[in-house]
Amino acid sequence: MKKILIIDDNHQNRLLIKMILEKNGYIIIEADSGINGIKLAEQEKPDLILLDMMMPEINGWEVMKTLKGNVNTMNIPVIIFSALDEISEIDADGYISKPIDLIKLLEIVSEMLK
Repeated sequence: MKKILIIDDNHQNRLLIKMILEKNGYIIIEADSGINGIKLAEQEKPDLILLDMMMPEINGWEVMKTLKGNVNTMNIPVIIFSALDEISEIDADGYISKPIDLIKLLEIVSEMLK
């Protein structure tokens, strides 16, 4: 089974994403902050990371920079989600706009983890 790390400070967002992905056979790990997400990515080596861009303390841009700059996490694909329109500077493998369309998210995750 494929392991997915959700990094989002919003509990409700994590819960919704977790529910649909677990129903489809994925193992879900949750981080409620960017700092915890970076730590879990290194420890758990997920197959995919779902990353919210707008978080307090350390935002998604900083998390992405840290993950892509770390030899232990640099090859883990990352799908970002954001309400922002301008994200062209981000080195992500996929993008979902907010509010999150859970069906579209599932399609992208399934395709990425084939």
